[in-house]
Amino acid sequence: MLNRQFAHPRGLLGRLVGRRMARKNARLTRRVVAAAELTGAETVLEIGCGPGVGLVALARALPRGRVLGAEPSGVMRAQAAARVHGYGERVQVVDATADALPWPPGTVDVVVAVNSVQLWDPPAGSLARIRQVLTPAGRLLIGLSEHAVRSDASTVPADVDSWLVAELTAAGFLVERQAWEPGGNGRELLVVARPGS
Repeated sequence: MLNRQFAHPRGLLGRLVGRRMARKNARLTRRVVAAAELTGAETVLEIGCGPGVGLVALARALPRGRVLGAEPSGVMRAQAAARVHGYGERVQVVDATADALPWPPGTVDVVVAVNSVQLWDPPAGSLARIRQVLTPAGRLLIGLSEHAVRSDASTVPADVDSWLVAELTAAGFLVERQAWEPGGNGRELLVVARPGS
């Protein structure tokens, strides 16, 4: 039951799970934001923004930019909204999933996702939609811990990096980097990809 809360937090238990996610994912979130190498004026979308830790890190890294968050859990959107309240209109959090992003094509410079890619259903449709919203020179950065929970409450398999690279390649992305490192929630994978031509 607890694992299902990590996949889609709801109610009081979901609020507690959100606090734990904020703590456990902090290191991986910082790694993903640092790897984005932002200049400060981009538009960056975080898919599955959860309790908003990544949105705050992105808002700080983008003093002249814009931060978008897509999150289907109402509990997580509420926590994220509370965290980013002081950033005003530069940060927008909406009820959306990766396959149904509400932004027009070619309007996002960077997409980041921390411990959410394993929940994208279907992955191909989600990656196709991400390609649409990215600018031609855009980048996709995915962070995934070895203990990330899938929608069926199981955790990701040990070869999740092979699965992810295959999905990205099939969707027309060029994988520039993939690396596992020790992190705050076990081993953590970082994948950096760009839309292919």
